[in-house]
Amino acid sequence: MTELRQQLLCRWQTVPLRWRRLLLLWGPVLALLLGRILLEADAISPARLVFVLLLYWLLAFPLARWAAVTASLAIEYLLLSVNQIKEAQTGSPLLARDLLEVAQGVALSSYIIPGMYVALVILLLSLIVGWYYRTPRSRRRWLLASVPASALPMLLVLQLPLHDSGSWYVRQGLRLLGVQYHEYNHLVNARTNGMLAHLFQTAEVVRPPRAAPHDFYQRQVEYALPAERPDVVMILCEGCFTSFDDRFPTAMQQLGQRGFSPFYLISPVYGGGTAEAEFEVLTGLSSAVLPGIDYQSYAQDFRRDARTLVSRFRDAGYQTSGLHNFYANFWRRQELYPAFGFTATRFVEDMPWRTRGWPQDALLYDAALEAYRKSPRKQPNFMFLITVRTHGAFTHEGDDFGRKDYDLRLGEAMKDMTAFFSALEKEAHKRKRPLAIVVFGDHKPTLTGAFERAGVLPASLFLSRGAHNDSYRFIPNMNKAQWQARAQSSAYVRLSDPQAGKALAERLNDRPMFCLPAELAGLVPGQDDAFWRAVLARCRQPVDTLLEHEPVRWRQTFPLGLYGERLF
Repeated sequence: MTELRQQLLCRWQTVPLRWRRLLLLWGPVLALLLGRILLEADAISPARLVFVLLLYWLLAFPLARWAAVTASLAIEYLLLSVNQIKEAQTGSPLLARDLLEVAQGVALSSYIIPGMYVALVILLLSLIVGWYYRTPRSRRRWLLASVPASALPMLLVLQLPLHDSGSWYVRQGLRLLGVQYHEYNHLVNARTNGMLAHLFQTAEVVRPPRAAPHDFYQRQVEYALPAERPDVVMILCEGCFTSFDDRFPTAMQQLGQRGFSPFYLISPVYGGGTAEAEFEVLTGLSSAVLPGIDYQSYAQDFRRDARTLVSRFRDAGYQTSGLHNFYANFWRRQELYPAFGFTATRFVEDMPWRTRGWPQDALLYDAALEAYRKSPRKQPNFMFLITVRTHGAFTHEGDDFGRKDYDLRLGEAMKDMTAFFSALEKEAHKRKRPLAIVVFGDHKPTLTGAFERAGVLPASLFLSRGAHNDSYRFIPNMNKAQWQARAQSSAYVRLSDPQAGKALAERLNDRPMFCLPAELAGLVPGQDDAFWRAVLARCRQPVDTLLEHEPVRWRQTFPLGLYGERLF
């Protein structure tokens, strides 16, 4: 080994001094750019090169240069892998805010691939070895090295300003380098600029909107449901889906045999991002208007008396209960629910969860029945339940894309749900209380390959496909028919009057999720009728006018001042 080292050293010394200096100076940079090309051979852009260099210069300040190259590439590989997982499961790219919500990562832990563990080990070794073998520098060289190293931190400081001017100047400067921020389409932005630039661009301070004048209340329509004050149970069924024909039938169809009327809702998300769908059905507002995931970005900003569907029922004298058979900090619900009007909450920490994998939904329903039985007999109930048993990922068996695992778990979930309905109906009958029950999937499950095979999703929706669901990548720009196919989520409703329930399903069919709470608001009298009737006016428009997925479209419908007025 020593002899080989001596031979290599002798050969190195035969290289002219000028070339040796150039190789020492620029060799790591050339290796970095070559490695960067290998990471995404089909995607070269100014943004990718600019930001990988910025990251390298930052890491090369405390580390040996070659170690900084390896660490930079390992970091970008990890980010690309996480983004690929999120994009495959939800159709949306990784955002900077996602990295700050580590608690939500438990939902993605089952998707981790072996290459990510290898990259993490390489990254740790690079940091350790690079620090140990860093080149001694004079004070002058430390000062010189600090100039490029400080570029990325300084840009981040300006990107996260107390005022918007700093961020504006950063954008203009990057634009001169060919780095354009596609803020209205994060999927396009990530694919155009690369993951490092995309994360930098989405690392913005998210300020809550303020109440401001608007004309949202100018168009209103009357409620269709009578204010009969029933007990209301809304069940957000995690990833629950069925077609209402023979393309993709599942156990969810059995709800039709129990007197429920089926319909589709248009979900703002696919495969994940439950909180965005939940935001719409609780607030009656589009989740596309505010940047990022609203629960993550604004949990600490929602005022304690926010105006929501829940607060409407609370103010009408209802006991309002929010229950979920998963952790209270998941999507920060323990912070949000009191602000949104829930007077009672319960999460899996207070349920007897002892099984492996995602908790059984029976835990949720047992807790809901207990809360219902303990509530004052003369006080009506509003209950919002979120299931979790059918949460992805789903185990593949052969080439079924996880369909068998999904059907098995959905069958368990429906068995628990129908048993809950039977028990709840008996309790409501004892109290002589009418029941209004809505069950809806928050989004399609991550069975993309199975959906394409069954004809639920058209082939035109995909840029790429493969043997696994993770291999499918959605096109960034969809027409209305493509968006409808991707966003349709199954739902069922049952009211004390079957004809009224059927009519409600027809009114809601293929409407956005925020239309559901606007209809249910009519079940009780309230002080904010102008808002809910204005939402209904939008929802009664032709379906074609509501099939929009670009945020800019919904910002024209729901003014920011309305969000400030209702929630902040």
